[in-house]
Amino acid sequence: MVERLDYDEFVIEELRKVYGTRLNELLNSLLVPNSRLYLRVNTLKISPEELEKELPFVKRDEDFEEAMYVEVRGPNKIAEHDTKVIVDKRTAESVMTGANAYKPGIKRVIGSGKEVTVISENGIPVAEGILTQEGMVKVTVSLYSAPQISEYEELRKGYFILQGKASMHVAHLLDPQPGEIIVDMTAYPGGKLTHVYQLQPKSRVIGFDHTVKKVEDLKRRLEMLNMREIEVYKADSRYLYEDFHIQNVDKVLIDPPCSALGLRPKIYDKKTKTDLLNLSAYQRQFLNSAYKILKRGGIVIYSTCTMTEIENEEIINDSKFEVEEIIRFHPIIHDMTGFFIAKLRKRE
Repeated sequence: MVERLDYDEFVIEELRKVYGTRLNELLNSLLVPNSRLYLRVNTLKISPEELEKELPFVKRDEDFEEAMYVEVRGPNKIAEHDTKVIVDKRTAESVMTGANAYKPGIKRVIGSGKEVTVISENGIPVAEGILTQEGMVKVTVSLYSAPQISEYEELRKGYFILQGKASMHVAHLLDPQPGEIIVDMTAYPGGKLTHVYQLQPKSRVIGFDHTVKKVEDLKRRLEMLNMREIEVYKADSRYLYEDFHIQNVDKVLIDPPCSALGLRPKIYDKKTKTDLLNLSAYQRQFLNSAYKILKRGGIVIYSTCTMTEIENEEIINDSKFEVEEIIRFHPIIHDMTGFFIAKLRKRE
């Protein structure tokens, strides 16, 4: 089908169900970045107007007051230097849009020059730059270019966090209200969790994740963002009722592990029928858990960064919930990450 995307026939057919004759167009769109790189202003610390003064190259979004973005341009020509730096998949996808390459993501260096070409493990040149004595690559030209907002001090001060626009729709659809108990069952890295609290600090927001490291990292992020009131605990969210006797929750947010087919740019990707079947079975368990802890009439927002029906419509339609609203974002229509959001209600 499309080079660099190793999807078996089952995965291709699942995508064809959604995209039909535009399937190849969709697959090719996954190899390039969105034309906008978004950030969400932490309005509990700074106003969009104030951040705009500090970062004048950042533009205001048309829909959400707290959303801002930088434009992504390209593709640019990458020069071939004698020295090659081979990087892993995640690093290549970051470097492709201008991020520097740091030691943990560098697999090996071929040659001894300072000027280097950064290449993905599957042989795609993604940038050129300078190899420093510390072993990192300071990128000078990348395949796609954008201001590197992740390098700015304002991020470390907690003035903003990096979050895609499609993801920002989740907290708005959840519509948090004062006094509500809201549970995020898959809280890390905290984009949606902190957005909910930012929209309504008078709600009680509780996040769960299943690893100690992620919970600790998330707590540090909450400290930086001045959102200490958010509660975060280590737990397997599939068993919140059984393990913690949690019940009568007003709203639940579920962003379960998924195939991430909608994320872009992809330097390469591989997915099989087994991946999708295993993930869909796993995703159902989170909805079953949410049903147990929600009060009658309570709301679930279920979201994924993938486009297949087997991980989206089929999951929610098979649940005990009433489906109230579905939102889909398509890379070839909305120029955004492929994303699915559903609003569900526990029947009275």
